[in-house]
Amino acid sequence: MRPRKAAKGEAEAMAAKLTRMAVETSHTDKALAARQAALARKVALRYNVRFDYSLKRFTCHGCKGLLVPGVNARVRLSNLGRKALLITCLHCGRVNRKILGQA
Repeated sequence: MRPRKAAKGEAEAMAAKLTRMAVETSHTDKALAARQAALARKVALRYNVRFDYSLKRFTCHGCKGLLVPGVNARVRLSNLGRKALLITCLHCGRVNRKILGQA
């Protein structure tokens, strides 16, 4: 394996681990969780790593901060026209929408 590919694989694993740790830590220490999430984002940007959907949903598209339902995000179901999952960031107010299906 080439050195760059190995570094990218390690960076992907580290970013995923940091994001999981941030979600677990967010219930007790919000400042540490925010720092871990920021570090995970920094590592992902440095090595051009993309998160899979299970980790991407914990990032606000507005402020790029950590989103944890019940801690700093509000989750609602919308049925106006089409069913959607509305996740509101309580830090910046951005509403992140995930379309679920037809109404």
